[in-house]
Amino acid sequence: MSNVTARTFNFIDHTRNERPIKTTIWYRDELNLKDSQAYHGPKHPLILLSHGSGSNRISLAWLARPLAEQGFIVASPDHYGNTFNNPLPEQFKRYWERPRDLSYLLSQLLLKYGNLIDQTQISAVGFSLGGYSVLALAGVKIDQRLVIANGEATLSTKATADAPELGQLTKQVVAADPAEVPTDLKDERFSKIVALAPALGTGLGSIQQTNNVDVPVLIIAAAGDKIAPIDENGRNYHRFLPQAQYHELPDNVDHFIFLPVSKNFAPADRFWYQDAPGVDRNQIHAEIITKVSDFLTN
Repeated sequence: MSNVTARTFNFIDHTRNERPIKTTIWYRDELNLKDSQAYHGPKHPLILLSHGSGSNRISLAWLARPLAEQGFIVASPDHYGNTFNNPLPEQFKRYWERPRDLSYLLSQLLLKYGNLIDQTQISAVGFSLGGYSVLALAGVKIDQRLVIANGEATLSTKATADAPELGQLTKQVVAADPAEVPTDLKDERFSKIVALAPALGTGLGSIQQTNNVDVPVLIIAAAGDKIAPIDENGRNYHRFLPQAQYHELPDNVDHFIFLPVSKNFAPADRFWYQDAPGVDRNQIHAEIITKVSDFLTN
């Protein structure tokens, strides 16, 4: 029997046009969130998860649950309008709203459950555009002018164009006006950052864009990534964050290795769930869980 509970909450950011932040939280059973004010035990580290573009808050449950079993409180929001069941072009374009979601959510969690949370151990883990989102919290500044100049070639690759339902929406990031993009989204409350196959690396071109990063960072990228090609993304982030820990998965591992395992997927879902011959998604997930856990606890 699992010793982890998952509960879903509906937060609303009233400062951003009543933006909904639907969030699932995983935590060990002995932590009673319903009566958190009465809790007087040891405080627990907190992890915020950020899903990939066009996915949802549950897509990283394979990572959330084992981390919760280890004693972390893990919270994962839907990024409004950038989810599979509610894809809004304007929200795919406004990628900078995603790190703002995480900062807002952290404030709410500290208000509601502050006596459960160890505020010296607050981390963020993100996949793909979520990888960008958590790196922005660390102080990485993406240059939208570079995204426009360099991004179209990457975002127009056949792999992205073939993405079911989402290929055209993914290109919205190159439509954003550089004047709209905030210059600094850093949140000093986060003490460690993990980026899984981070995207938007095309917007990174100088060390000055990362000189505000003063927290430990782990980057895990897939050498066979066709959606966020590793030379322009994972390796480029590491180039400008040389102090980050960096782990590269093999050439036959693609972008969607970071999505859940699905053994009985429909033919239309092959794009997301079918790996190359010889790739064991369960095995790679186990490797990622270990690396993330070791990084966050040591």
